[in-house]
Amino acid sequence: MPFMKSLPDTANVREIFGLKPELRRAHGEMGRIIMRGDSELTPAERETIAAYVSRINRCDYCYGGHSELAKSLGANSSIFENMFDDVDAVPVSEKLKPILQFANVLTLQPGKVSQAHADAVYAAGWSEKALHDAILVICRFNFMNRLTLGHGLDPAPENFEKRAASMAYSTGPQGKE
Repeated sequence: MPFMKSLPDTANVREIFGLKPELRRAHGEMGRIIMRGDSELTPAERETIAAYVSRINRCDYCYGGHSELAKSLGANSSIFENMFDDVDAVPVSEKLKPILQFANVLTLQPGKVSQAHADAVYAAGWSEKALHDAILVICRFNFMNRLTLGHGLDPAPENFEKRAASMAYSTGPQGKE
C-alpha cells in the first residue's frame, strides 16, 4: 500500500509522476532514450541491467516488471532465477558480466568505482559509449528503485507481465509506463 493517502492502493509509476505532471513527459522521453536509443547494448541487455540493479536494491516492483520485459525481448529466463546471489554466477555472456559487476559496485558502493572496473568493461570488448549507456541505465534504475520504494508501491507479482507490456519505451512513444 502506498505511503501517500492520495495514491490508490494499486498505484504505479505513472500515478507517482502524476503528482508532478510536468515531470511525466521528461521522464518518459529520458526512459526511451536510455532504454531504447542507439546503443551497443541491446534492449534485452539494458533491461537485464535494469532488473539486476533493481534486484540488488531489493526493489521487487521494478525487478518484476523489467525482468519480464527483458525476457520478452529475448533474454534467457534462467538469468533471473538466482540473479541476486552472485553476479559472477549469473548466466549471462562473459561480455555482459563486467557491466553487471560495474553495476553492482556503482549501486552498492558508488565511491569505490575505479578505473579497474571500467577497464574490465573495455577488456570485455565494450566501448566507452557502451559503458556510458550502461551507467545511464544503472543511474536511472537507482533513481526509479528509490522512487517506487519511497512511495511504497506494491510489487503485485501478478501484474509483472502486464506492467512489462505497458512500459512506454517497450511499445514506442504512445505506450504507458
